[in-house]
Amino acid sequence: MKLVRLTTGLIFITLAACAQTPRVPTPPPTPNTPGSSQTEVVTSSSSRVNSSTSVSDANSSYKFRSKFHSSKRKGIEDILVKALDGIEMKKRNNRLEWEILQEGEILFECSLTQNRLSIYVNKELSTGKFNTIIKQLGEDLQDYISSYKSRKYVSRSASLISRAEERLERAKLEMERSIKNLEEVRRENEQ
Repeated sequence: MKLVRLTTGLIFITLAACAQTPRVPTPPPTPNTPGSSQTEVVTSSSSRVNSSTSVSDANSSYKFRSKFHSSKRKGIEDILVKALDGIEMKKRNNRLEWEILQEGEILFECSLTQNRLSIYVNKELSTGKFNTIIKQLGEDLQDYISSYKSRKYVSRSASLISRAEERLERAKLEMERSIKNLEEVRRENEQ
């Protein structure tokens, strides 16, 4: 009788242990075909500034869409006009449009209305340098649109230059202090 209880207990414990061990399914392998693409979607929204932005950056295209408060429109227009200098701008009613066609296909398209912005780049037709410029433009626009205050736009590169100049001035002052300190130490050692 003890043997039956012991055997039944061991079987029960073994079954209980097996039932508690979860089996993790292995996902199927990701196909690695030349036409496949990775898409990164970034969405930000803020009720405080009444805006939302969505960015899709795939192998074949870049898409930027944003809805914002109308008070930001002038600043966004300034950013676009400066960044897209050299691309023909068309005004239709209250809409600004930029477009680049290549062999009858849309390579680049940008549309700005009173409170909406959309940008599209066909990466299969554009160059890597152009893609980088537009991606940086998208980041600058997202920073401006999501900011609480309607501040004057300062490009990221101008901001970086300003900070680098400030660091250079601090380094100059530190070097001058170090030289004075070195001279004092030399004078003390000569005495």
